[in-house]
Amino acid sequence: MFGLTQKTIAKLAGVTTSTVSRSLSKANKEPINKSGEHGKYLRYSVEDVRNFFRENVLQNITKKPCNVISFYNFKGGTGKTSMCFQVSSHLAMMGFDVLVIDADPQGHLSTSLGFDNTHSYPTLSDLISGVVGIEDAAHEIYPGLTCVPANLSLTRLEVALNELPKREERLKILLNDVKSKYDFIIFDTNPTISLLNRNILVCSDLISIICETQPYSLNGLKLLMEDMHKFYSNMQIKIPDIFLVPNKYEDRANSSAEAMAVLRQHYADYMFPDFAVRRSEEINTAAKLSQPLAFFARSNSIALEDVVDLIHALLMKLNDSIKFTKQAAQ
Repeated sequence: MFGLTQKTIAKLAGVTTSTVSRSLSKANKEPINKSGEHGKYLRYSVEDVRNFFRENVLQNITKKPCNVISFYNFKGGTGKTSMCFQVSSHLAMMGFDVLVIDADPQGHLSTSLGFDNTHSYPTLSDLISGVVGIEDAAHEIYPGLTCVPANLSLTRLEVALNELPKREERLKILLNDVKSKYDFIIFDTNPTISLLNRNILVCSDLISIICETQPYSLNGLKLLMEDMHKFYSNMQIKIPDIFLVPNKYEDRANSSAEAMAVLRQHYADYMFPDFAVRRSEEINTAAKLSQPLAFFARSNSIALEDVVDLIHALLMKLNDSIKFTKQAAQ
């Protein structure tokens, strides 16, 4: 079983490593491995880490109803699935109860979470069509993280949605029955302007748009924003919070610097100040290993640092009672 080091726990919590060490020792928590000089590489189980957060972090946070987050962009290859995988996995480790739903028939998120998407798992299509209930479609990955996987059968949903009343609101109606069970419901969307994605936009509290820091993505972002605002206006509903996440940033690439300048000029209100997820091979490694970064990345990993900062920014955007201070984790 995989686990987290004290330094990684400290990064996620925004506290020092000594704070984590004292708390784990006081609670008589034992590591799941026995190797490592002076405990440097000792790892603790997901359940013990979740308990640490519940007892030391989450109890100081004002409890809010379930938040629905969608990772969205109708351009493929921006990295939204990778970010969805990392954010949902680490939120579960932080003591939250998370339902992540793969809404892309390609099923890349499902594969990252250990599913064989050639199998005939019940999908979101079966849920919306009423063929199965959530208890039959959702699978526990590890404590706190549950997933409704996807496969090619999800392509049938577009036809089914077109034949239903309130076709843009079917997902919102479905989620009303399950939101009480979770702190977060997170969607990985398909890279199209589909009726399913329209449903996801209707029920989202926060839309996280993952945008590559390169010219083609900037052109697509303008069209994406225009389409979203037009859709919400036509539906006569308030547009939810939008969080724009620049991705695959390269310090030495002029194209990345130019893209960031354009994003700050036109979309600063949607961005976290001076933040971008840097290009890192560890993000791809995580997908190949079907492991979140916390299970294998070193504490000085730039990929882990950026994912933690992204999660903290998301949480602070959703709940103003949450404040994180970046720690050196000594």
